[in-house]
Amino acid sequence: MEIKGRRVLVTGGTSGVGRALAAELTERGARVVVCGRTAAGEGQVAADLAVAGQAERLVREAAERLGGLDLVVANAGVQHHERLTAGVTPGLLERTEQEVAVNLRSVAELAAAAWPWLAASPEAAFVAVTSGLAYAPKRSAPLYCATKAGVHVLCEALRYQARADTPHVRVQEVVLPLVDTPMTAGRSGPVRKLSPEAAARSIARGVERGSAVLPVGASRALLVLLRLCPPLARRLLRDG
Repeated sequence: MEIKGRRVLVTGGTSGVGRALAAELTERGARVVVCGRTAAGEGQVAADLAVAGQAERLVREAAERLGGLDLVVANAGVQHHERLTAGVTPGLLERTEQEVAVNLRSVAELAAAAWPWLAASPEAAFVAVTSGLAYAPKRSAPLYCATKAGVHVLCEALRYQARADTPHVRVQEVVLPLVDTPMTAGRSGPVRKLSPEAAARSIARGVERGSAVLPVGASRALLVLLRLCPPLARRLLRDG
């Protein structure tokens, strides 16, 4: 897919990887609308994706502003560190519901709402951002890892549906490593954090190539290691 001239919606696009990706796509000639919970600038739509129905409204507003949609990137995400073995702690259920709603449910809602617009485009793509943690979870954020694994499976099933119903619409999964964003502030992993700008460049190249699964940065090595020596790969991420 040539990015120039494309009409694009990026969720979670007011900070971190989403903001860097919106800038990268704009630089490559795309027209981009982003969303965030407190978005207020030009080309931004405020939407809380934890609330059912907000993703559908977001798609409608973005499509109206752009005159349609060619590319939708489901990037928004939240992560909480929880120790479920400690029992039901204050706020646990609310945080759990937020993670499931934003990280997984809103992606399904976004896809369903966007599909008629994408199907109307001669060449289109739905891109969902997951994580290496979808493949090898870490101990400290069980719900985040589970929701990203859910998005990975969702992409596979959605790809089957697209091939049968709208073969010109691609479904792509971006597998991110640890990226230097507000979500990961103060956290570390087995490798140095990737910059949001470097992640955005890799995502843009992957969209252009049309890769079904796009591992970014250290995620490439992780997926290879998972094939060659799964116990080692899982041990490396377990305590991240």
